[in-house]
Amino acid sequence: MIEINRDRLVLTFLELVKIPSPSWKEHSVIEYIEKSMAEYGARCRRFPCGDSFNLLVEVKGNRKGETGLFSCHTDTVTPCENICPIVTEMKIASDGTTILGGDDKAAVAVFIETVRNLKEYALSHGDIEFLFSCAEELGLYGIKGFDISNLKSKYAFVFDSGGDIGSIVLRAPFHLTYRVQVKGKSAHAGMEPEKGISAIRALSEMIHAIPHGRIDRETTVNVGTVQGGRATNIVAEHAEMTLEARSLSKAKLKKIDGRIVSVLKNTARKNKVSVKIKKTMEYEGFSLSKDDRVVQIAANAVASIGIMPRFEVSGGGSDTNVINKGGIDAVNLSIGMRNVHTNKEFIKIQDLVKGTKLVHAIIDRL
Repeated sequence: MIEINRDRLVLTFLELVKIPSPSWKEHSVIEYIEKSMAEYGARCRRFPCGDSFNLLVEVKGNRKGETGLFSCHTDTVTPCENICPIVTEMKIASDGTTILGGDDKAAVAVFIETVRNLKEYALSHGDIEFLFSCAEELGLYGIKGFDISNLKSKYAFVFDSGGDIGSIVLRAPFHLTYRVQVKGKSAHAGMEPEKGISAIRALSEMIHAIPHGRIDRETTVNVGTVQGGRATNIVAEHAEMTLEARSLSKAKLKKIDGRIVSVLKNTARKNKVSVKIKKTMEYEGFSLSKDDRVVQIAANAVASIGIMPRFEVSGGGSDTNVINKGGIDAVNLSIGMRNVHTNKEFIKIQDLVKGTKLVHAIIDRL
């Protein structure tokens, strides 16, 4: 096993997190990646997506082998301006006023360091692809806007899971979102409220009646936003909400979707309001077996760096969902980030090092 340049890796990570990169505004981070990768002979290609780009970096191999894809995303949640990381001997943390950005810049730093090592140590490897997607945090928009046929890889390793290095996500959910618009009838709330039909009251009854929270071990439902009305002296004519349903089982998702739609329509009929329901399948779920080749490669690589593989089920989606749907066997792996999306975010420096070792161990097995 090569010696990982710990100081250089940490410096790369610090430089990356200090670059603001909210969704759709990842241009500066993309330029940083391009410059770093091109220095070591990698080919960089931008693919326009929305107001940003997906970036594909290709590293030509020096031996025969299976082409492998390593993937992460370049955007972060907010607040991501003026990030001031606090560095100690053991970890890198947010100063408490912003996020840190380890989700997913830890993976970006690890991939850059991997390419440097491949060239500096003249390591033996097959063709490798690195895909950096944009706007992941808003709903996987980057990877959903990328043509998977641009990739040559048979297997993909997405580094976008939290916790200690060594976790391997075998299952992730199907994700369905709804926009529900209710229309009632306006009237003056003080003079003739009986002539109005409150869309807000009808909507509140819908919210109370639909399944909510954890439905079973594999299924959840959540109302995310609610809005409506114009003023206190007007019976609200319009109200709307957004909600989501997730399940590891497509059959269960279909069943809970039926219950939700039935409640919405029946409640609308009872309250004499109209309801419009717009549904969007944000992404398909995936389910892998420990015997699948992509999982075996990851597990054997984890074991080779002295870590016991941990197999997990996720309640959230990632680019892994879309890549699997696109026909490439993909698995989501932990990259060490912790307390993500909060101002208490941190990462252990040893996890950056272990993450780099893991990428090299996977490459060795392709």
